[in-house]
Amino acid sequence: MSVPTVSVIMPSYNVGKYIGEAMESILNQTFNDFEFIIIDDASSDNTINEIQKHKDPRIKIIENQDNSGPGACMNKAMRIAQGKYIARMDADDISHPSRIQKLYNFLEENSSIDVCGCSMQLFGNESNRVEFSSDHDEIVCGLFWKSAVPQGAVMMRKNIAQKKNLYYDESFRVGGDWKFWCSIKNHVRFSNLKEILYFYRRGEHNITVQSKDQSMERSSRIHRYLFNDFGISFNDNDLKSHRFILGMFSKEPTSIIVKSAYDWLQKLLEHNLSEKKYNHHYFKKISYGHWRRLFYRLVPFGFSVVWSYISVSRLNFSHILYYMKYLFNKNILRK
Repeated sequence: MSVPTVSVIMPSYNVGKYIGEAMESILNQTFNDFEFIIIDDASSDNTINEIQKHKDPRIKIIENQDNSGPGACMNKAMRIAQGKYIARMDADDISHPSRIQKLYNFLEENSSIDVCGCSMQLFGNESNRVEFSSDHDEIVCGLFWKSAVPQGAVMMRKNIAQKKNLYYDESFRVGGDWKFWCSIKNHVRFSNLKEILYFYRRGEHNITVQSKDQSMERSSRIHRYLFNDFGISFNDNDLKSHRFILGMFSKEPTSIIVKSAYDWLQKLLEHNLSEKKYNHHYFKKISYGHWRRLFYRLVPFGFSVVWSYISVSRLNFSHILYYMKYLFNKNILRK
């Protein structure tokens, strides 16, 4: 059998309800020169039975005897993958029929790009379109705040991982992809296609939804890693301010918390302007973008909190208009 061009890697754990549809979306790709490595992480439901229903010579099944986590599964599969490219796939999502072909074409035509994803359409409990930047510098700046790469929808060059020994941190049971992108950001170049080629299922089965406490811990660990890499001094209150700007409230917002968060934001911008760690245009744009979105999360907590936000921020008429509509709906329409 000839060596495949692409290795599609799909970890699975207790997704018997969805994995058949996910597999079909890969097996029916317009691009067919691939191996399909499925690693079942000791599922306790009917996942293995659903996998084995599909008889295709491109499928390679690995069954873990013990549950090791998504990162360990990815590392195991990446080490045995034969393809020039590695394509990710989550076991409860769906790929567009031309996804692999279009990502392959892009990477073949753009030798400077190592990792490429695409836009996603959410389905299940949500139905939003999610776009990711195509600019490498903007993607790297976005990673400072949260994952800016569509985890299950990417294709990457295998030789980058091998040469640089770039593998997943297996201690992350939740959010390992974000940590992986942060770890490799200085060794690769990113891009994303604007076209929707991936359908991301949102529901209570989702590992991030199931593990909200782990998600908070995950964010703290990754942000500590990023702050150290950034070379900025910080303490636990700064870490809380960072999460607060992202709308991750550890307690009810107050005027003092809002002011502290804004001070932290200014410290980040001043440090980057001085050290030039990130492209400052994008770093400033993305940082203030998160700050502007924070306003809408603060509105239900009362005037004093809203006024604290407005007093430290530039006047934003869309915020004022939103707040007036909120008060009108709350105090008049709901009576």
